[in-house]
Amino acid sequence: MGRPIYRRSPLALSLALLSGLCMTPCLAQNGQLRQAEDALQAKHYTEAQKILERLTNSGNARAASMLGDIHFRGLGVPRNFSKAKELWEKSAAGGDANGMCNLAQLLGVGITGPVDSKRVVNLFERAARLGSAKAQYGMGLLYLEGFATKPDYSRAAKYFALSAKRGNGDAECLLAHLYEHGLGVSKDPKRAAAFMKSAISHGCPRGESEIGRMYCYGIVMPKDYGKAYCWLSKAAADGNGSAMADLGGMYADGKGVKANTERALDLYVEADKNGCPSAKFWLAERYREGKGFPKDLKKARTLFEESVKRGDKGSADKLKLITTE
Repeated sequence: MGRPIYRRSPLALSLALLSGLCMTPCLAQNGQLRQAEDALQAKHYTEAQKILERLTNSGNARAASMLGDIHFRGLGVPRNFSKAKELWEKSAAGGDANGMCNLAQLLGVGITGPVDSKRVVNLFERAARLGSAKAQYGMGLLYLEGFATKPDYSRAAKYFALSAKRGNGDAECLLAHLYEHGLGVSKDPKRAAAFMKSAISHGCPRGESEIGRMYCYGIVMPKDYGKAYCWLSKAAADGNGSAMADLGGMYADGKGVKANTERALDLYVEADKNGCPSAKFWLAERYREGKGFPKDLKKARTLFEESVKRGDKGSADKLKLITTE
């Protein structure tokens, strides 16, 4: 999950005014939010956390979203997915679009419990209606891959276009891909090139990662490990944790590249450091199954236990399996 864009929507401001809230506290809280953002930029995580905890306790939805990000990414504190989920639930309930997006992404990967596809779609839809480029991009992905519904490339293109208008490079990257192959839109190499050029100028590691994943697993496009490696390598070089994890899988299984366990291990570790919530889980699972790695239940158990401490329910279930093996 990428770093959230902390921005209050015009609709949220209008609702605050209509509710009759005094503007002085709102302005004061906005100033404190900026202080927290500055502290985060300077890596003064303890200072930022204290400010955000005060604001969250006073009901500030944006602060809850930011505080959830701190716990999810482990900024000055141990990574804790359950705590992040709790805070993003508060943020989403308070009407913060970014909190809705983060919660949707967390529920979509299923690390804190079973995947709740209906709620994922609902959260992204709500945030998209608030004008969130991140949510519009997320809706595009849901339609592109057929999450909770059949793939609908036309709707995917429409959502990516909305997000692209707001300068989302990842949306532009995938929109370029759709125009290149004529998926949901008329095939148009010139428009594809223009969108990709704009995507590069805006930075699009997640878009590159998604295209690489599509080629790697045969989603939308036929499997092509050569193209998958090219796209995933670009995204990984830009620090995308999910791309690193997928590359690790390619090296572990020898798909498109020569099998290299040491390289795969390095990529899984880096993916975990760069915010991929499932990297440690999948590394542990490989040690448990002996898939691409030598079977080592001791290492698997250690990794699952570390992941459980973060609130990963899936790892807790796997620990139960190890005790019977």
